Amino acid sequence: MNFGFTTAVSQQMPQASDHARQRMAGRRAWLLAWLALLPLVIVRAGVLSEGDTFWQIRVGLVTIAHHSIPATDTFSWTVHGKPYFQNSWGFDVLVAIAYRLGGLPGAAALCALITLGITALVLALARILGASATAAALVFYSASPLLIGWLTARPQLFDYAAVPALILLLRGIERGGLRWGAVALTGLLAAVWINLHTTALLAVGIAGVSAAVLFVLARRESRWRYVVAATAAAAVGCLASPYGIGVLHQASQVQADSSGIITEWLPFDPASPTQDLIMAAGVAAVIIAWRRREAVVLAALVVCMAGAVEAVRFQPFVGILAIPVLAAFVSVPPDPVRRYLTSRRVMFQRCGALAMAAVVVLAAPSLTHIGRPEPKTYPAALVADIPHGCRLFTTDLLGDYVILARPDVPVSLDGRNNLYGPALLIAEERVLHGLGNLSRGLAGAGCVLVPRSYGLASRLRHDAQWQLRAADQFAVLYVRR
Repeated sequence: MNFGFTTAVSQQMPQASDHARQRMAGRRAWLLAWLALLPLVIVRAGVLSEGDTFWQIRVGLVTIAHHSIPATDTFSWTVHGKPYFQNSWGFDVLVAIAYRLGGLPGAAALCALITLGITALVLALARILGASATAAALVFYSASPLLIGWLTARPQLFDYAAVPALILLLRGIERGGLRWGAVALTGLLAAVWINLHTTALLAVGIAGVSAAVLFVLARRESRWRYVVAATAAAAVGCLASPYGIGVLHQASQVQADSSGIITEWLPFDPASPTQDLIMAAGVAAVIIAWRRREAVVLAALVVCMAGAVEAVRFQPFVGILAIPVLAAFVSVPPDPVRRYLTSRRVMFQRCGALAMAAVVVLAAPSLTHIGRPEPKTYPAALVADIPHGCRLFTTDLLGDYVILARPDVPVSLDGRNNLYGPALLIAEERVLHGLGNLSRGLAGAGCVLVPRSYGLASRLRHDAQWQLRAADQFAVLYVRR
């Protein structure tokens, strides 16, 4: 009896050991896939090109200093004192803390960590959909040229992380996981998300459409009821904001003030190859998700693609959701393709290693200037030369940077387009291009800082009312005589 028991155990031990080694190898493969994307994150963190980052840091610093969210504008002279909603106050505070700890490199490092979180969540979703680590990394790398431009230091980073996190929770309900726990976590996710960025309202749409799709595909089962509960939890979570129900008005106001004016709020443009590729990937992912009966993933793709048709700012969501679906699809190639890949495994491994080495070499210089403002866009020396307290007429991007670097200088314009409104944005855009009556357009301004390529820079060169104070190869600073 003992001998037989010992023999049985001895036969099972190698099997258990093999299984443990396979699990460890699988975990290492996914860890390597995640680390393989690190160079892309470093390249993105090397330069701060998004203007919103700068004014958001300043708003966060003001919020910390006064222990309250600013309710009116204090940075401009054109709409000074106008009531204003902070639609990303939580992100502003976080990035301001990072700025206080490490300056702009600290802020860039925080956003790089968030980006790494996005990649981890996308890879986690790819894994549970059945993708291999290699396929997921390759698809992610292939899609990165379409997405990397969106991965700037903005509160949208939390949006890109929250959507795959939401899908993981809802899919857990769909597959019979911890249902009430997932419902509660969905509400918690929405509550945190809404204070980081009001795009959290997207959670209600994704959860609601997921419930509808589940009802159609499996109405006799109870899963859709739990997703309805998750939808309600997300809606309640979205009210857990200092603005309460006001976030609905805030979101609609931002859209109304931005549509047709701000690039990211323009509708889908079929003439853009980049947009076409993202939407084509989305369509392919929808077909795959439908055939595999992935109700939650399908619903999220449909919601985000509908949003992407209305405004291109939703296209990154389409790309982020398409990556794990496409990775799962290519992970099970037809037999002839699989045999060919197996026969050329060594070649592909060597090519992959060389490509990875090249990416690392390209990313390495970015480590020397993490968080550096884009020199061609933000002329730091000219900003430092602006006279104290001078009312500055400038572009939205330069206004963003001035708000952080020179809070003593009120600006005419910055990236908070919903604060200024369409009429003022259009009027200032005409003046910036040197059109119309400049005396009227520049009334109230004491300084002008614009890129050299703008028409206003050329017209002021011959205007006796203005004196050139400083210039570099990218921008010019004029002061009223």
